[in-house]
Amino acid sequence: MAGRAVRRRALLAGALGAAAAGASGGCRPAPDAPRAAAPAVADAERLLAARARALLRERGAAAAGLRVWAVDVEGVDGTAVRGRLRARVAGEGREVAAAVRARLVRGDDGWELGALDGAVQPWDLGDVRAQPTGAGPVLLVRPDGTGSDGTGSGATGSGGAGSGGAGRAAAELVAADAAEDLPAAAARVDAAWGADWPRGTAVVVVPAAAAAARLAGLNPARAAALDAAAVGLDAALPDGAPAGVRVVLVAERCARLTRAGRTATLTHELVHVATRATATARPGPDGARPVPRWLAEGYADHVARRDLGVPAALLAAPLLDELDARAARGAPAEPAVPSDADLTATGPRLQVAYAAAWTLVTSAARAAGTPAVTALHRRLATAPADGGEGPAPAAQRLDAACRAALGAGWEEVVRTWRADLAGRLVGWGP
Repeated sequence: MAGRAVRRRALLAGALGAAAAGASGGCRPAPDAPRAAAPAVADAERLLAARARALLRERGAAAAGLRVWAVDVEGVDGTAVRGRLRARVAGEGREVAAAVRARLVRGDDGWELGALDGAVQPWDLGDVRAQPTGAGPVLLVRPDGTGSDGTGSGATGSGGAGSGGAGRAAAELVAADAAEDLPAAAARVDAAWGADWPRGTAVVVVPAAAAAARLAGLNPARAAALDAAAVGLDAALPDGAPAGVRVVLVAERCARLTRAGRTATLTHELVHVATRATATARPGPDGARPVPRWLAEGYADHVARRDLGVPAALLAAPLLDELDARAARGAPAEPAVPSDADLTATGPRLQVAYAAAWTLVTSAARAAGTPAVTALHRRLATAPADGGEGPAPAAQRLDAACRAALGAGWEEVVRTWRADLAGRLVGWGP
């Protein structure tokens, strides 16, 4: 308010001065006031640091156990700021990174921090209850307001596990199971992958898919098809080590699974945490992912489902049913290796793709052993300078890695998989 009064007095004085000058035959008009300088990186850093200090004092963030919240500014273009957020809650072994954008706006006393996009955290969605475990904290998000979508928007749900008291009960159930299962799930990952990944993974339980979409930056339709997701930017922290990853569990979907299913889902996501935390390879010259998505997802399911006690044909039912349907139509029934598009689809296509990825990896593990499949994943995920597979076009690189790790070329791996499916996975157990 005082700033406006000062400007008003200055304008009034300027007007009176101009009138006096005009009456006396006057001088040249006063020059225009200088334009405000564009914000600099230092302005953005100062404002974001102030935001961090304020956030660490906020009740919601404190309840979640927030310990670190910092944005490393990467550039300022006009009033738009690009940066990388690093956040860590108590019990997390590594800071989790996210790409963020901010807008600076001119205020009465200089530049102010406006909208901040890409930085959604659990406490932004509602009240958070943190439960520590020996392998990391479990954060239960209870949405603000009356909304059942986990965003505090006041939107009404369509019933089921995401609505009202049933939704709260589902979230409590999933969070309690996660807290009990997390240490043992981490041990299962250690047994397959090794222990060279950071201890302390935060598991965030949200009521419904809309909240998961916000945390993970996913398309809502894509999020609605997932029971869980591993969240975090694949990036190096200031110390050079890979950033951490959080697991998000969608209570309305996980509550519909059996207890064994929830345990397998948590283990699957922890596999992603471990593999991403130790990966050093980068996309090749052709832009291909160092680790094909079918291998990343199939390996995570393979580790999660070992000794689960569920018949293999039941776990692979979406794929086997699809192959039967093709045969009934007289269409080619030979299964195809799932593409990235298949594994990011929704509905039955996604279920078939995951079943194909799991059976492909498990077929390779039955032929060469789980340690050999782990070696294949590591070889592709590791940069050549660190002992990984050398640079080459994606198909050639995959074939070379299969020969080195599995003792068989890629075409032979696929032939064995197709033969296993043709035999209806007989002998796969349990």
